[in-house]
Parts: sequence; C-alpha cells; structure tokens
Amino acid sequence: MAGLGAGELLIILAVLLLLFGASKLPSLARSMGQASKEFKTGLKEGNIEKEDEILVAGPCPFCAAEVPAAAKFCPGCAKSSADIAVERSAQQAKAS
Repeated sequence: MAGLGAGELLIILAVLLLLFGASKLPSLARSMGQASKEFKTGLKEGNIEKEDEILVAGPCPFCAAEVPAAAKFCPGCAKSSADIAVERSAQQAKAS
C-alpha cells in the first residue's frame, strides 16, 4: 500500500466532478484553501499569545530567587514560569 497514484487521483477527481459539478469545484477548492490558511494563522496567533502570557520577571514566590523575564523556569527551584504566574496570582488574590 504505497500512496495514491495518478490513476487513483484521476478517479477521485472524476467522482468530485460528478458530485459537485464543474462550476462548484473551483469555489470549493478556494474555500478549502482559505479555511486551511485561517486555521494555520489561528494556531500561530494562539502560540504567540500563550508565550506572551507566561513571561514572568522578578522574585520567585517559592524560593525568592530572581527570575529573568524570558525564563521558562526559575533558576533557584526549577519551577516553571506557568507555576510562578499561578502562584503570584494566587498571592495577589489573597492580598486583595
């Protein structure tokens, strides 16, 4: 079972042509391409926003070591930046 050969692709194209008609195929392909493009850009934007949210700087709430802004882990206790951000927000909520 290799991949799809030329013959199989021609059969699939013929079935699509019968199902959707010649006038609908270009618009169908265009909309599938746009959906794929939007999905990829959405994934990229989600990763950028997620990385921006986790950036922390200042003292670690667990060990009081200084954490650089772009660090992913505390240099003192090796807690992740996500854990540090959660603990800081919990401490701020208790203080309020």
